[in-house]
Amino acid sequence: MKKWFCAAAALLAAGPVFAAYVATCTLGADRKTVTVTASNPYSQVMACEVNCHMAIPNGLATVVCVKPVPAGATNFVMCTETAKASAGYTRVKETEANCPDPAAPPAAAKKDEDEDDDAEADALMQKMMKQGQEFIDRQKRK
Repeated sequence: MKKWFCAAAALLAAGPVFAAYVATCTLGADRKTVTVTASNPYSQVMACEVNCHMAIPNGLATVVCVKPVPAGATNFVMCTETAKASAGYTRVKETEANCPDPAAPPAAAKKDEDEDDDAEADALMQKMMKQGQEFIDRQKRK
């Protein structure tokens, strides 16, 4: 039991450290304004994409913000968006951030499987055309 308390205390103490490097979506007091902020702990400019999934009456809306975050910035305002609808937003449902380490090597590109699909489609089309021509030839002989 003592271990659990120590683990919980460590998480609570470390929470603000981890939270400082995350993009956040904040709903304004007017319930119509969403402010997207991000922090960049790196020594290089960080490209960041943030999707704020907002609850609205009878549905969801998404505020998307894509912007470079300056090196070493804390709580950098990426964008502010005001709802066009009169009802506005009810709450921030989820924040989805894609802010990769700018010093990390680029992710390996996926093999383009589209070429394989095209080759298979072409082969199938040729087969079907051949079968169709054979059918027409048989009908002519009758």
